Amino acid sequence: MSRWDDARREVVQVSQEMWRRGLVSGSAGNASRRLEPLDGRPLLAITPNRKDYQRLTLEQVQVVDFEGGPVEGELVPSVETMLHVAVYRARPDVAGVIHTHSTYASVLAVAGLELPPILDEMVLATGGPVAVAEYAFSGTEELAERAVRALGERNAVLLRQHGVLGAGASLREALAVCELVERAAQVYVLARLLGSAPSLPAEVIEIEQQLFRMLHGLPPRD
Repeated sequence: MSRWDDARREVVQVSQEMWRRGLVSGSAGNASRRLEPLDGRPLLAITPNRKDYQRLTLEQVQVVDFEGGPVEGELVPSVETMLHVAVYRARPDVAGVIHTHSTYASVLAVAGLELPPILDEMVLATGGPVAVAEYAFSGTEELAERAVRALGERNAVLLRQHGVLGAGASLREALAVCELVERAAQVYVLARLLGSAPSLPAEVIEIEQQLFRMLHGLPPRD
């Protein structure tokens, strides 16, 4: 038994739930959880590269440091490991990151359309509109930099021509964010087809963004 078994088990459970909810297919996407540092060395537990979620086991979840160096596990970690690391480095409030390829969020990512704050619960979960990060090839430092820049202090970002990344104070929250972004994206696409998809009133967005920042321990905006 390892000190990280509980965390690795949670990564398995959330990854399989992500697959069951239709947010990914096969081995697409990835999930990670921030771990307590070991001798001052920051760590994360992350899904392995190209392993089917239906058959994912605790032992297959990799523990690596923030340089991508192996700590526990003998498989190759997700090709997007440094994307997760970049989010953790930029956002001390984030403890879980999930990257999905859900259909409607991917439609917006391909079209290059930001997801505006159209639902109350969306603002409280994501912190506002879900921006689109500029395109960069999977697994590159450029992708990580662009995703973090577009994410800012919110909890979700669309990756151009790719999918969505959700973050949260826990891995479960990150999963809930990804699921909500997909539902909001579906509502937005369908509403646009009907001819109108207005954002929430500006004063409501401002109040809900302040609530989001308070709930996530972020300083209030002036």
